[in-house]
Amino acid sequence: VLVSRYRLLAPIGAGASARVYLADDVRLLRRVAVKVLQPGLADDAGFIRRFRSEAQLAAALHHPNVLAVYDWGQDDGVAFMVVELLRGGSLRALLDTGVRLSPAQSAAVGGNVAEALQYAHDRGLVHRDIKPANLLFDEHGIVRVADFGLARALAEASWTEPVGALMGTARYAAPEQGGASPVDGRADLYALALVLVEATTGEV
Repeated sequence: VLVSRYRLLAPIGAGASARVYLADDVRLLRRVAVKVLQPGLADDAGFIRRFRSEAQLAAALHHPNVLAVYDWGQDDGVAFMVVELLRGGSLRALLDTGVRLSPAQSAAVGGNVAEALQYAHDRGLVHRDIKPANLLFDEHGIVRVADFGLARALAEASWTEPVGALMGTARYAAPEQGGASPVDGRADLYALALVLVEATTGEV
């Protein structure tokens, strides 16, 4: 139980920087998802400062295609973020089963994600890590963009991702993300275009 409030029930996903758990919010009596960050990140003061700032920005985003952020915190060296629980899985999981979206489905998903990105960009928040694993679906098939703010916080952390983790993200990164050039909302649109091509054709 984290901060005497979030009871972790079962793991439901994992990435290079975090594990995601099904959890109960015992205060509000609702099911949530808790993203527990890798242990080394909680010891990085610079990361925690940025993580707090970015989590607050992400929590202020209210859009039907943005995953809702409910809370964040630390408990005995564990840094975590609490988000809404979605039952539809990720686009990554869908593509990994061999399913491909039709052009019409890709256009619908892409339009919804683009609206979410424009909403965030208008508020000064660039995602920086648009990829199939960060596009989640609810039980009605509506797409949500997850992990707003986390990519920027991780970029400034002294912690390093496991070998191979960066390559998974780099497949969708805009060229300017590999150098010293400023990154703005166009990098998110570039990544979204690559994701939609993959979702339709199966090729990156």
